[in-house]
Amino acid sequence: MSLRPEVQVQLDGLAEMLDYWVARVRHPAQFWPQFEVLAEEILDQCGSTEKEQVRALMQTMLRGHGMELPAGFKGDGTV
Repeated sequence: MSLRPEVQVQLDGLAEMLDYWVARVRHPAQFWPQFEVLAEEILDQCGSTEKEQVRALMQTMLRGHGMELPAGFKGDGTV
């Protein structure tokens, strides 16, 4: 299943910012709040099926940097 173009553009932007953050942020406590806000903004636009796909893509993106989505991250404003 392909994502809507606007969601894909936002995910691509998040991936680019992730590269920058990982290189510049000194402590994960500075990184996660920013990532979660942007991730939630993207997920808020998605239906349930699309949300599952977007979460999986975010997880893959993070794993590329040796990270994982926080346990319990739902992308719905709750953790």
